[in-house]
Amino acid sequence: MTSNETKPQVTTDLTPALEAFCRFIFKTPASQKEIVIARSHDIGKLIHSSIQITDLPQKRPFLKHPVTFILPVNQDNHHALTSNFISISSWGRQKVKDGIEYEYRKWIERRFELGYMKRFTQKEIINAILRALNVRNNATNFDAIKKIDYRNRRKTEEKRFFELFSSD
Repeated sequence: MTSNETKPQVTTDLTPALEAFCRFIFKTPASQKEIVIARSHDIGKLIHSSIQITDLPQKRPFLKHPVTFILPVNQDNHHALTSNFISISSWGRQKVKDGIEYEYRKWIERRFELGYMKRFTQKEIINAILRALNVRNNATNFDAIKKIDYRNRRKTEEKRFFELFSSD
């Protein structure tokens, strides 16, 4: 069995919360450095579609919080991934980050929907999300998730307001 260091991989910049979300989605233990992605998930497809193949190694940019993803290899991409240098452009890194952040927000919004249907409090839902992601329960992480719920509730209220008062 080969180690993760010899498998095709790319590194991008993600916040700790987004990294924790990716680890949760791809069932990666905290003790494992790299996240092994699957193309069966939209995040895996997004990362895989953002890679660039070159004949020469690319200079690695400074990344504030580097996260390494192991790419899935199949018979269609085997030659390209194993015999070339792989990287993600700065624009590609931004697209990957935006895509993961979108998936993260939608996932959290869905957790709140389910939690509120089961009559859980906002605090209980946030604590469950933090525990599921294995993220430290501190004021910053708690408030970031609470803010997502607040914005989603605000959008719902604005839609309700528009429906009630636009028919006059």
